[in-house]
Amino acid sequence: MNKFLTLAFLLMLSTSAFAQTGRKEMNKEYGRQYKEIGKNQNLSGYEKAQKKRELSLKQKQDNLNYSNSHDHAYDHHSELADKKKKELDAQIDQLEERYKRDKERIENNRQLSKNEIKIQKNELERTYKDKKNALVREKKAIKK
Repeated sequence: MNKFLTLAFLLMLSTSAFAQTGRKEMNKEYGRQYKEIGKNQNLSGYEKAQKKRELSLKQKQDNLNYSNSHDHAYDHHSELADKKKKELDAQIDQLEERYKRDKERIENNRQLSKNEIKIQKNELERTYKDKKNALVREKKAIKK
């Protein structure tokens, strides 16, 4: 029973130490603990299995916590994705401003007939929508 309490205390103590090491070292330490449980002659087979299951759950949780707090590549990708989305938003805004200016320029051109104004405005609107849709699709394709 005394070894059981020692083992339980070791598990609690080692959990805080895991946070300071890398994943590989953390899993090596869990491997050592599995061996200690397996070699413990004071525990029955059922108790050993139970301790190993508890340790396994603890290991999975620690690995999950480690992944959430140490995956820098994902964080970096997230920052790049946010930056790219902001750039695309800025391009869409610029496109809208350019469309408004060009539309006013066409409407204020006195050398064009009503039919020519209508044709140019339709062409401008079609190209504007195509470009905007392409930028929106590109923005949606960016994964976080």
